[in-house]
Amino acid sequence: MSSATINDMGPVHDPSAHEAEVLSTHLVKHAAIHALHQKHKESKVHHFTDAHLNDHISAWKVIKVAEEKVAYGVNYFAKVQIGADKSIHIRVHHNKAPEAQAVWDFYSLHETVKHNEATCIWSLDEPLTYFNA
Repeated sequence: MSSATINDMGPVHDPSAHEAEVLSTHLVKHAAIHALHQKHKESKVHHFTDAHLNDHISAWKVIKVAEEKVAYGVNYFAKVQIGADKSIHIRVHHNKAPEAQAVWDFYSLHETVKHNEATCIWSLDEPLTYFNA
């Protein structure tokens, strides 16, 4: 099993056009933003509202990507800009099925503690790292 210190995550790089496209599909984008808003609906730091939901979806831009090849496909780790200085780190699984049957599933958000509160919001300067959540 992988961990933050022992894993097969490749180098972080700018996304290819294909990576940016598949990591921005409606299903991935909406699943990630809805998970973010569920985690932050009572946040004292971020105060997300329904208006923020649409702003975050509109601002969605994949800016960094890394891959981890696993027995059952590929895990993609992505840094996604969702605002002026806000990003989220997402994990998406791509199964090994032939491309016509391939599925890109949102798996999780990278969560940390800042200001004594759990958060999934990262600055644009914070690096994308492996997470297993």
